[in-house]
Amino acid sequence: MFRTAASSVSSQILRGPILSRSFHVSLAARKTVTEKVSEVADKVNKKVGKGLASAIETGEKATNVAKEKIGASAEETKHKAQEAGQYAEHKANQATAGAREAKKDVEQELRK
Repeated sequence: MFRTAASSVSSQILRGPILSRSFHVSLAARKTVTEKVSEVADKVNKKVGKGLASAIETGEKATNVAKEKIGASAEETKHKAQEAGQYAEHKANQATAGAREAKKDVEQELRK
């Protein structure tokens, strides 16, 4: 066994140096399947998270717009209710004044 190993070494020395090829290993080739799946899952998770965050922001903006419109219409409704109340009070005062005048007119007619 030693003899065959020695003879193969000596024959290689006589033939010249053995050219060897070096291997180039990239980082992608070093990753295991688990690591690749983990990276893909992480990327998907981030994209989904960004999409949900965008949807939440859009919902918040819509909520704020709705609140502003509801608040504005509530204020407008309150203002119109106050105006209607004032108008009704004015009409009631006019009716009362008209009734007083009618009463005075009737009293004057009765005195004649």
